[in-house]
Amino acid sequence: MSQGERFLGWLERMKAQKAWTPARAVLRRSLAFPLGAYPKAMPYVEPFVEGEGWRREAHYLVAALYALKDGAHQEGRTLAQAMREKTRDSGNVEKRFLALLDADRDQIAFRLRQAVGLVEGGLDFARLLDDLIGWFSPERHVQARWAREFYGGDLGTKVGEKSEEKEVEE
Repeated sequence: MSQGERFLGWLERMKAQKAWTPARAVLRRSLAFPLGAYPKAMPYVEPFVEGEGWRREAHYLVAALYALKDGAHQEGRTLAQAMREKTRDSGNVEKRFLALLDADRDQIAFRLRQAVGLVEGGLDFARLLDDLIGWFSPERHVQARWAREFYGGDLGTKVGEKSEEKEVEE
């Protein structure tokens, strides 16, 4: 079971409880702060992370985006695929997608929030977390796969399969 699947399981269990409504509000609000800096969001994320760095920030970001979509998880539907579907409605989606692929650590939260807010329906948040953990790999395997998914197909990985991106800790 991947880190993303374990974390999503926790979020899904929380969503099924009455505690979800206030938790959702807190996690959404956390997007207004640097990743991991909003103390009220810490009880929902800290049990899954150790230390500092990008891995920790990625957990906070995915928790907030999950709350932003009100827990609309759809296994196998990646953000790249959802954005490809959205290009039928708007030509600006490709520009936003390309900006997302080039996002650095200072821009990633903003770009992802824009992208997630733009698409309709659920996303595979477990896959999103697993992808974000490997986002800053020098080889940029995640961005290359996302581009293949956006531009018409994934040449090597079936939808829903996990890739073997290297994890990079900054």
